[in-house]
Order: sequence, then structure tokens, then C-alpha cells
Amino acid sequence: MVDNNSNDIPSVDEIRPSKPIQPNEEKLPNPSRSFQSYMKGEEAQKPSEQVSNPSPFDLASQGSTALGPITNESIVDQMNSTSSALGDLQNQLNNKKLKLRPSQKYLLRSKLTNANKSIRNAANKTGVDTGSPPTYLSHKNPVSRLLSLVTDSQQQLALAQERVHTLSSQKKTLSPADYLLMQVNLTKAQQELEYSSVLLSVTVSGIKTLFNIQI
Repeated sequence: MVDNNSNDIPSVDEIRPSKPIQPNEEKLPNPSRSFQSYMKGEEAQKPSEQVSNPSPFDLASQGSTALGPITNESIVDQMNSTSSALGDLQNQLNNKKLKLRPSQKYLLRSKLTNANKSIRNAANKTGVDTGSPPTYLSHKNPVSRLLSLVTDSQQQLALAQERVHTLSSQKKTLSPADYLLMQVNLTKAQQELEYSSVLLSVTVSGIKTLFNIQI
């Protein structure tokens, strides 16, 4: 028989909460491995064996040792790459079927002008007398104006390459700051030329597609 005497039931006031975690209690250390590694039986990697990739700040602190020194040969190679990009652009601009919209003409003129300025700045660092920039206002044909920028850029690169070859034959080098500025300017020029080449390629492919449409 069950005793239903309510007096044996403790009151609410007598109920005590569970013991809280004391701040001075020692916490369990974080696991050094994931649960999956335990299941696969992989051994934990020691701190000394962990390989850390260098950060950008580490590369910057190492300077030219990590990124490779800039020499006369490396600058000439970059000039050759830029000259090759200019030659491709020249072939694209000489396409007789090329039809440019006003917006495309504006973009190309802006990009090629910027590239020409960067190439002139790079050539100037070698000691070349770059002279006055090309005046494309004398050309009535918009494509001829663009070609004048390409031609002048090629001439400046040729003079700069000849100057660097002369320095190499004389066992002379430029200052590290001049080398770095040349590299930066040539890289900027290559970016502008790549954009111009892509724009011309899209334009020419659009013309080919238009002619291939059967009415």
C-alpha cells in the first residue's frame, strides 16, 4: 500500500541547484587532433614538424632574395614580352574588317595611351631620350591614331633594349630603384595591352559571327 502522505515530499525551498563550475577548476586541454584522425589511427603531428607557409610580410622582409633579383636579362625578357603583345595588337588593328564603336575607340585610346606612358617611363629609366609623346590628333582615321601609339611604344622598347644591352656589355647595372620602377611600369603596360587585345578579339569575333548569319 502506497503512503500518500504529502508531508514526506520536500518543499521547493529545500531543492538545491547543481554545483557550478568553479573558476579555479582545471579545464580539459583542447585536443591536438580531430576526431576523424583518431578513427583513422593517424599519429599526431609534433609542433616541430608542422610546416607553416610564409606570409606576405615574410616575403616582403626577405626582399629580392625570395622574389628573385631584377637583372638586365630579366628586364630584357619583360621588354620582349611587352613587345610581343604590341605586335599582336598591331596585327589586330590592321584587320580590314575591324569596325569599332565610339565606346570601343575611347576605351582602346585610353588603354593604349596609358600603356604608352608606362613604356616611356620604363625606357626613361634606362637613360633613353623618349622625346615628345605621339600626337595622334594629326591622324584622321581613328585606327591610325591607335596604331601610332603602338608604333611609338615599340620604338621606345627597342631603344630601351638597346640601352640595356649596352649596359650589360659594359658590365654596368642600374640602381635597384630604377630596376623596380621599370618592372612596375612594364607590368602596368602589359595589363593595359592585354585588356586591349581582349577587346579587339571580342570585336573581331563579333564581326565574324555577324557575317556567318544566314538571312
